[in-house]
Amino acid sequence: MIKTTLKTLLAASLMLGGTSVLMAGPKEAPAAKAPKVKPLTPEAEKAAYALFDVLKMKEGIRSALDRSLEIQVKRQPAMAPYEDIYKNFFHKYTKWEDMKKDLAKLYAQAFTAQEMKELTKFYSTKVGQKSLTVLPRLTQLSMLLAQQRIAQHADELKKAVAQKAKELEAAAKAEKKK
Repeated sequence: MIKTTLKTLLAASLMLGGTSVLMAGPKEAPAAKAPKVKPLTPEAEKAAYALFDVLKMKEGIRSALDRSLEIQVKRQPAMAPYEDIYKNFFHKYTKWEDMKKDLAKLYAQAFTAQEMKELTKFYSTKVGQKSLTVLPRLTQLSMLLAQQRIAQHADELKKAVAQKAKELEAAAKAEKKK
């Protein structure tokens, strides 16, 4: 589940503009405010690293980045000649040794050291390991099911949006008359 979340976040980052920011040229990226985090205790750091090991997070991040880039290149074939540049860039700035302490801080904000130990224990079991492989597929199938259900009722959505557009247009005309 955690690997799925990371993969989803990384893929979304690339697909929702990560590469377009890089390709756009020398524009200054907007400064993102980092959330305030409490200090990382040695116990929480150790628990986080143990959890990361059982989740194979180091490999998962690299794999997710590579897979996301592959998807992006398939969607935007003009990126293909530059794929190695993107891959090297992403790998340069997402080295595990550079990221793991920051990730541990994030996890320590969401989980206590004891909870991370319990998660590690669970993911070390056969069921925990199975969940890491099965849950991503179940998530994909759930999304597909939701998309199918939504598609079956797309006309209803179109009508509701058209109705609201008419209402907004009428309200705007009425406001102009005032």
